Amino acid sequence: MEYAKKSDLKVECIVSEDDFDFFGVTPDDILERTPAGINFLKKAKDLCAITQKVTWTNTAYTLRITLLSDKRMSLEFSECISDYAASLKNSMELADEATRQPLKEFIEALETSDEQTARQLVARFEKNTRNEIIK
Repeated sequence: MEYAKKSDLKVECIVSEDDFDFFGVTPDDILERTPAGINFLKKAKDLCAITQKVTWTNTAYTLRITLLSDKRMSLEFSECISDYAASLKNSMELADEATRQPLKEFIEALETSDEQTARQLVARFEKNTRNEIIK
């Protein structure tokens, strides 16, 4: 695997066909989030941290997957608030009317907050979201 640190909290990992074979996973495992795919993503994120000297905060996690030529895949792990907000903006496209406005306000709050406040907002948002899913 090839690693490239994009910022303090963003690392890109390029996975080759040989890497998939070595770890016993397929691109479909990752795209479909099979148990093997999820396990691989966790290992890849850990390897990104080790090789690129990144200390993950475990808040505002996003993953961007891009299929590349030659059966390679780019995995961009990020905990940047700006990437998290961008991901929420993409989600807003699918949100129903009742969800869209509160989500828009939350994104605006993230974009206008300092780093620490934004991370606190995200942590609370994620906790509330998990609690709603469990109900």
